Amino acid sequence: MSSYADQLDATGLVTAILEKTRAGKLKWEETADEEVFIASVGGNTTLKVSRDASSRYYQSALSLLDENGKVILVSSEPESMLDELFTLARRIALKVDERVDRLMETLQKL
Repeated sequence: MSSYADQLDATGLVTAILEKTRAGKLKWEETADEEVFIASVGGNTTLKVSRDASSRYYQSALSLLDENGKVILVSSEPESMLDELFTLARRIALKVDERVDRLMETLQKL
């Protein structure tokens, strides 16, 4: 028997997380795995966005973890939105924009 979480259409949830990420409201952080980024929300939920690079095509997934680190939901749909979320989370966690800005300043001084 499937649980409600297994049948949940995560589109609304992914949309909300993507919007908050775009607005800079979620602080994504690196993990030991370079294909996984996390953000804490409300002190009792951790968002984990990951990308499986083991096959020819990348597949992104979103997991929700409770305050004990237990996975309560995993979704790999909608695929295009999760790919964008992974890219944005990575960009935020690795501070890509700031690093590029600093590099541009350094290059202009050469």
